Formats: sequence, structure tokens, C-alpha cells
Amino acid sequence: MKRNRNHPSVKGFSLLELMFVLAILAVLAALLLPKGQDALRAARVHQVARAADTLKTALVDFINMPGGNGSIPRTEGTGIPTSGAALGGATDTAKGNAARLDTVLLSAGKMEHPLSVRMGSQVYTSTGTGNEMTWSQAAQAFVMTPDAAPLRNWTGATRIEARSSNPALAPSAAQGANFRLDGVTNRPTNVIIAYLVIIGAPANDAYELALAMNAPQLAPVPGAACDTGLVAYAAPVNGVTDVFIFITEI
Repeated sequence: MKRNRNHPSVKGFSLLELMFVLAILAVLAALLLPKGQDALRAARVHQVARAADTLKTALVDFINMPGGNGSIPRTEGTGIPTSGAALGGATDTAKGNAARLDTVLLSAGKMEHPLSVRMGSQVYTSTGTGNEMTWSQAAQAFVMTPDAAPLRNWTGATRIEARSSNPALAPSAAQGANFRLDGVTNRPTNVIIAYLVIIGAPANDAYELALAMNAPQLAPVPGAACDTGLVAYAAPVNGVTDVFIFITEI
């Protein structure tokens, strides 16, 4: 058989050479992967901080709206404003599960799009059956059409809420009802606090968010509850925790 002189033989890689290349790639991946994760976490933290600033502006605009009552409607606990016999007669828990401040700001035109953040659970819909509660700016109350007891539940979604302050509780346990903005002082009684709640945030995300939004002297301890500053959360369980971010109060 004649050898083809136009095509010189090609020498392949040896097993040792392939193993050497793969080892180099593994080292590079080990070096670069954490940096990529840190960059993604920083982007999430920045986006949440910007969202909180935007929500504060929206709430201030809502409070000053003509035809309003100069306040923020409660969406959790007691005192949730409702209109309709069936809706008004529902339990505070049922009304609190169904109401959220997102609805108010969207109805009033103070938010152009539904809330969306890239941290924590990516669930943005309610569970349950029946119609959703809507906000009536004219009545300054939540309504349902037709009038009925609320059966929807938003507690598993990232959302905006408002409730009466409860300075007796530590911020990490207050679920938005208390913050120690200066690290020491509880919120006063008889104020309405508006806050952003992020469900199921990874512990590292929660910690980095607290570092970014709180003053340096209010930095939390990694893996522990955060009771100081604009950000509050309970000690993470299984690597996640619900985060509560102070927006404003009135």
C-alpha cells in the first residue's frame, strides 16, 4: 500500500496530556466559580436595594395623593381597611393573607409593573381559590367582587406589606413590625410600618444585603439573626431565611 504523502500523520494526545489539561481546567474552574457566584450575589443585592429605594418613592407619592387620607393602609394584622359585609366580617388572618401593598400601589398608578426581585423565592402568585382582593382608592379600602370572604394567600410570595408597629418584639421576630434603625431604638408605638418581605433568601444573600443596606457598625454576624438596621431576619434555617426590609413609616 502506498503512503499518502499529501496528508502527514497526526499525533494524538496521550492520556497523561489529557489528564494534565483537565487538571488545569479544574483548577481554573475552582478559582473562577466563587468569583462568579460573588458577582451574581452582588448584582442581586444591588437590585434589591434599588427596588427598596423605588418603593419608598412610590409610597411617599401615594401618601401625598389627592383624594387619599395621607396614610398607608395596613395589609397585615388588625385594622386592614375593607369594604363589604362578607369581606369585612372575615378574620384578620384571612384578610392579611389576601391583602398586600403591591395591589394598592399598582391600583394607584405608583408602580408600573408588579414587584420582581432576583433574591429568594421566585414565587409571585398567590395560592388558594376565589377572587383576589383589589384596592378601591375611592373607598380607601380593599374590596372583592362579588363580596366574599378572602380565600387567596400571598404569604409564600415576595411582596410589600404594611402593619402596625410592635416594639415589644425583636426585629428578627417581628415580621416587619419593628426595626432598630440605629441599632438600638425600637420603632415607636402607633405607627404604620411599610416593608418589603423576601421569602426564602439564601443566608449569604441576606447577610450581604444587610452589609450593603445597614451602616458598617450595624453589620450582622454571619449565620445569626439580624436585629439592627434597615434589614431584619431570623437566624437562617437550612440555609435560608425570610428577609424584611424597612421602607418607610407614618
